[in-house]
Amino acid sequence: MRSLLSGHLGLPGAAVPYAVAAKFAAPERAVIALVGDGALQGGGLNELITVRRHLDRLAALPPLVFRVLDNGDLNRLTRRRRAAAGDPLLPLSAEVPAMPYTEWARLAGLPAIRCDRPRHVASVRADVPTQPGPGLLEFVVDGEIPPDWAAADGGRERPGKKLLPRA
Repeated sequence: MRSLLSGHLGLPGAAVPYAVAAKFAAPERAVIALVGDGALQGGGLNELITVRRHLDRLAALPPLVFRVLDNGDLNRLTRRRRAAAGDPLLPLSAEVPAMPYTEWARLAGLPAIRCDRPRHVASVRADVPTQPGPGLLEFVVDGEIPPDWAAADGGRERPGKKLLPRA
């Protein structure tokens, strides 16, 4: 399985254009992009217009799924700032404006689902990637729960540490 990762705060929102490029490079393969709400606002919404433009040729292909983690925060940046200040409860320093991502995707002609109940996550995750063509899944998550990488090292990344989910 191949994957691409833009780490170290290099380019916010890289997952969406990476996923679109991967789909055009290998249309026969399923592509799933995992992107935060702040990163999606940082450029990913524009790339969804590209997907809309090519919807007719993408519709029958294996899935192109954008999974948006909506926590109303630039989580990675905020966690680093909180760790640097020595206070995990430092007020939000990079608030993200509320945006109805699911509605925006639907307006662009893409199927979209918003999941805001933890008990529904498993069924949404299992069902949507089996549908052909592009789609967007918005998962509303709690921004106060630190990501695995922040909990493991107090919010600071160690050199060479990969930010991939645990198996």
